Amino acid sequence: MAAETRLPNDQWDGGIAEGEWKPRPRTVVVGGVEWLARMSDKARAKAKGTIGDYIYPCPADKRLLQALELEPEVFMDIATKASNDDDVVAGVKAKSPTMQSGTFSFSMNTK
Repeated sequence: MAAETRLPNDQWDGGIAEGEWKPRPRTVVVGGVEWLARMSDKARAKAKGTIGDYIYPCPADKRLLQALELEPEVFMDIATKASNDDDVVAGVKAKSPTMQSGTFSFSMNTK
């Protein structure tokens, strides 16, 4: 079996890949929620002023935020106060009406 290949940005807060900061890949899933890891990296980077050419909230971020029924600023507050992915997930579950009601539904494969 081949060893897992990890990129420098496959970690909390992303990392330097190809000479520039990049958020975690879109394939990283935390708390069972697609895109959440990437969006949290970008939200923290925007708050720090280190986001570079990336955009928060981009159209995909807005889709997830809409599914969570959270405003971009509320999510940024959750992401910047979190110490790890578990904290992000807990914060989202505490603030998201759709998570609380059990009606949350999101997939990057649907538009």
